[in-house]
Amino acid sequence: PTVREKDGLALSSRNRYLSPSERSEATVLIETLRLAKRLVRENQSPLASAVLKRKLEKHIATKRLAKLDYIEFFDSKSLEPVPRVQRGTHMALAVFFGKTRLIDNSRL
Repeated sequence: PTVREKDGLALSSRNRYLSPSERSEATVLIETLRLAKRLVRENQSPLASAVLKRKLEKHIATKRLAKLDYIEFFDSKSLEPVPRVQRGTHMALAVFFGKTRLIDNSRL
């Protein structure tokens, strides 16, 4: 399991490169993972990856210092991308804050 700080940010040596305002906004990674989990669980049928990705991109865009690198959904065993997201699908994302690139992932 990912070791996390109290606010949910994944523990990483990269966190020290964040300014206080970047550090404050960096929690958008865990917020986005939690939002994805909630959206997947609320739907009875699998969600189209592209549709879910757009919703998550909008959430990240609410943070002025966050620059999305990628959001990907994949099968945790084969690591192959999936066209539809359902419970058990894995999600990974990377977001830049200035020159610092933070990554996180979770099973949905």
